[in-house]
This record gives sequence, C-alpha cells and structure tokens, in this order.
Amino acid sequence: FCWRHQLREFSTRFRVVALDLRGCGASDKPPGRSSYGPETLLEDIRQVVEALGTPGEKGEQQPGGTRWPRGPRASRATFSASVGVPKCILVGHDWGGIFSWEFAATYPDMVEKLVIIAASHRAVMADFAAHHPTQLLRSSYVFLFQLPWLPELLLSLGDFELLRTVLTGRWLGIEAPRRRLTEQELDAYLYGLSQPRGLTPPLHYYRNLFGEGPVRLERPLAPVLLLWGARDAYLDPRLGPYLQRRLAPAARLHVLPGASHWLPEDQPDAVNRLLWDFVGTP
Repeated sequence: FCWRHQLREFSTRFRVVALDLRGCGASDKPPGRSSYGPETLLEDIRQVVEALGTPGEKGEQQPGGTRWPRGPRASRATFSASVGVPKCILVGHDWGGIFSWEFAATYPDMVEKLVIIAASHRAVMADFAAHHPTQLLRSSYVFLFQLPWLPELLLSLGDFELLRTVLTGRWLGIEAPRRRLTEQELDAYLYGLSQPRGLTPPLHYYRNLFGEGPVRLERPLAPVLLLWGARDAYLDPRLGPYLQRRLAPAARLHVLPGASHWLPEDQPDAVNRLLWDFVGTP
C-alpha cells in the first residue's frame, strides 16, 4: 500500500508487483521467531526474483515483473533479464532496504540497479550508532522490541494509538501537510497489524537482529541510488553519507529537504523523479 504512488507511476513502463514480506499484511505468518531470520527473508526475495524474472538471450532485455515485499516497511524490485539470469532493479525502504543491501551483495547477478530509501546496512548501523549517540537514541525502540509480549501489548493499546502516532505524529509521521494520511489510509495500514497475531511477526524482525553472528560488510556491485529524508525521526541524517562512504562510494546520494522517514508517502513526486532519472526517463 505504501508504494501506491510508485505503482501507478512505473506501471507505464514496467510490470509492477507489490508483495508483503512474510508475516506482514496478507502474507503467510508461520509461527516461531526462527521463521523471520534475515537469511530466510533473503531467500524469499531470491525465490521471487527467480520466479518473476524472464530469462532472455544475450544482449536482450525483456520485461519481467516487479517485487515490492512489504511491511513493516517495503521493498520493491522491477525485473528484466539477460543472458538467461533473472535480474531486477531492486528498491527497498526501511526493512526492505536492509534486506536489499544484503541481497544485492549476495546475489550480484540478480540485481541490475539498487535503490535504498532510508535504510541502513546491519553491519554499518552498529558501528555508526556506537560513535553517534543521537542514533542510539533514535533506535532505542529496537531494545524495547526485544522483550516478549510486552511490545505487542503496548502497540495495541487504545486501538493502536501508538502506531497511529508513529504514522501521523508531527515529529514521527509524514512531514508534508498535503500528504498526511487520511483516516481511510491509516486504517489500511493498521488493518493487517490488527488481525490475530498481526503484530508478532513484524516484531520478530527486530528480535532477530542480534541473534546471529557478525554480519558481513560487502559492497553491492550494482549502481546504487541512496535517498534520505533530512527530517527522518529514526535515522540520523549523517548516516546516509556514512553508508555511501562505506558501501557505495560511487552511489548517487540525495537528501530531500523537509522529508520524513516515509519518503515514498511523504514526497512521492520527488522520489518518482529521482527514480526515473536513475532507471531511465520514459
């Protein structure tokens, strides 16, 4: 749902498909924390790229599909294929962006171009937060989410009042007044989370952040576009340039003035222009 502005825009040139990440929205919700580990989620993306990509002949580019795994935040990919290998232009926001960094490095032959919107790499975030206490404060909710059952209780109190504040609050939510969510749009976001067991799978993403060994810091080989909001309440504005230096020195970095964390919703026209410029103006 949060990619609706981009779905309309890019369907004029690409076949576009939006999918919920496992455990979110309409996707299956397998039980157990182990079902939501990073390696499992990366494999989900690989299988979708493989299933929707259209193998082509050498030197030929054929249209395929687009994968936008979704929620807690979203990830998107537009597929083309050449030399028999399914390829995609992969676009990820927040959790989708976290997985997109690692997917592009793990499966370089499957990613033609990479767009990261307001999302860090797991290895870089730990190092950055250790040297920037402001980021540690912005990420403090992550430590609360490590607890069992209590985060689910707090987030659901008062008809999900806390989540409503996250999406619509003046500091945490969308900055652009004309883009603030209507009541119907807010209900669309909260519908999946309000279903039985709807909150637990997304929270397992956070609970699995610290459960594995050290995360490998590998640079993606594909060209990278990095988009950041200057007024992101959750990610320090300095993190964007830091990611560029560590992971993609040749990346195009755009920090959008006055923009919140929710860039696809907050400034869809600016995001669309930058995406067209990166993938090729129609």
